[in-house]
Amino acid sequence: MEHGVMDDRFTSEPPTVVPLQQYARAEQQEILGPGEDPYGVAYTGLTFLPKEIHFGIRAADGRLVAHTGLLPLPLTVGGVDLEAIGVGGVCVAPDRRGGGLAQAVVGAALEHGRSLGFRYALLFCRPPLAAFYRGLGFREVAEEVTVEQPQGRLAVMPLRTMWRPLAEGAGWPEGPVRLRSLPM
Repeated sequence: MEHGVMDDRFTSEPPTVVPLQQYARAEQQEILGPGEDPYGVAYTGLTFLPKEIHFGIRAADGRLVAHTGLLPLPLTVGGVDLEAIGVGGVCVAPDRRGGGLAQAVVGAALEHGRSLGFRYALLFCRPPLAAFYRGLGFREVAEEVTVEQPQGRLAVMPLRTMWRPLAEGAGWPEGPVRLRSLPM
């Protein structure tokens, strides 16, 4: 403890996830610091959409230390049109990793997606993160996934695509996946 401020990294209290009114570059840098490719996906060459709904966790000192965002996504799976809630922008401050913050902020976002009536959540991640998301109940999409890009171009998604049911009995249709928008 320094100057009467408790270090909340080591408390047994579950982190409090709050809706964020905004999440822009300044908030991202508050969590991850400066950098041109904080999520490590620039190599894909893809253009991504910003999320519309944001959740975060603040440390006891008010600093934003975790985030995830949501965006409704239109897609076609095996010829079936459906809508999923896209999960993205998941990040935790480097000095706060390993404390369950990502699990807490993603869990709150998924619960919000469920409350909005979405049957599925969808995310894209780098291969090293797939095991983490499997631990949160996500399953890998085995089929090829195409996404829209600027100028009407289609691209094969090079990142892992994972989905999770948000409603009882929500099974993922078989067949190729086409995101009918830019990825999030």
